[in-house]
Amino acid sequence: MSDNVEQVQEQATLTLQDLTLTANIIDLAVQRGAFKGAEAETVGSQFNKLVAIIKAIAPPQEAEEGAEEA
Repeated sequence: MSDNVEQVQEQATLTLQDLTLTANIIDLAVQRGAFKGAEAETVGSQFNKLVAIIKAIAPPQEAEEGAEEA
C-alpha cells in the first residue's frame, strides 16, 4: 500500500465520545421528525445497536467516579 493509504487507515478511528455524539444526533433527528414513518423501524433498530455498543464499551460508572476523584 502507499504511504497515503496507510496514513488514512491509521487516522480512521471512532472513540466512545464519537459514538455517543452519533447516538445523540440520531435521537435529536428523530425528535425533530427528520425521518419518515416507514424509516422509523430501521433508524430505531440502528440506534438501539449503537446504544448497546456504547454501553458495552463504556467504563463502569464506579471506575469513572474513582478516576475523577484521583
